[in-house]
Amino acid sequence: MARSFVPGVPSNIALLTGPILLGNLLGYGLYGILVVQTFIYTHAFPKDSIWLKATVWTVFLIDTLITVFGTVAAWNGLASGWGDVTTLAPLDWPFTGLPFLSAIVASILHFFFAWRIWKLRESWILPSLICVLSLFSFGMATYSGFTARVLGLVRIHELKPYVTSWLGGSTLVDVIITLEMVFILFKAKRSTVFRSTSSGISRLITITIETGMATAFGALSELILFVVFPANNLHFLPFLMLAKLYSNTLLATLNSRQTSAFRNDSAKPALWNDDSANGATSLNSRRISRVPIPPPTGVQISTTVERSGDVEMFIVEKDDRYHLKTRNGDDFA
Repeated sequence: MARSFVPGVPSNIALLTGPILLGNLLGYGLYGILVVQTFIYTHAFPKDSIWLKATVWTVFLIDTLITVFGTVAAWNGLASGWGDVTTLAPLDWPFTGLPFLSAIVASILHFFFAWRIWKLRESWILPSLICVLSLFSFGMATYSGFTARVLGLVRIHELKPYVTSWLGGSTLVDVIITLEMVFILFKAKRSTVFRSTSSGISRLITITIETGMATAFGALSELILFVVFPANNLHFLPFLMLAKLYSNTLLATLNSRQTSAFRNDSAKPALWNDDSANGATSLNSRRISRVPIPPPTGVQISTTVERSGDVEMFIVEKDDRYHLKTRNGDDFA
């Protein structure tokens, strides 16, 4: 039986209102995950630097504001404006403010990773490129959001060049960050001989790829839907979730510094180990020290000691070969 439509109501009404509904529902789920991650971070890392805590809470508050804006926009279109198709044509203030707020969250994450890459690589070239591209994307997002209110939903696709620059630039930055962090972690993995450290770095590589590709896919899918389907609102589905993908990526990265958020396990490798006392930065939070040992005649030996929990391991260099042993002289498997 063919479906009948109310006169004056577009036949694709579901594609105009449905993405707004689903985008907000999925956004609520991501916001719930963000609340849990923020709670874990607050209890697990109370000694983090003030600027890092401020970054986390700034992102959380902005994402809360984004959730409120999205809810108001959905209420205006699906509740108070129910039955009045004309309410869908103009883009009111909640929708026009969302690109600006989402771009702020994305830029915070981009600048955070640019800083991490600079600390780990001690080179300013790639971090500078990331910051410039992120600022460009932020500018395009801000212009697109506030201009969309003037154009309305009917003429919103006149902003295609600006939206393409915004989302394309953000996707490019996400891919650059992901590839660079994976390269850094692979390099660290190759330089370690400890099985537990290698396993931990592999876990970090997985987290980096998953979170980086999630944000890149979110921005790219919004761009594709905006360009390919100009007659409906499908692009609002990923748009209403995009900021929460960025904020959850930040918290997932910070919380990955230890396996259990409520157990202080300093033996787990992480993307870094920030020490507020001396500003030290390292890919591995293990304490490693070199212990000189008087070598016997004709044999050159240097020893590196790594203390991890209740086991003490030694890397012994002898005749240009490396041996991993315990304190008792047994081979370490």
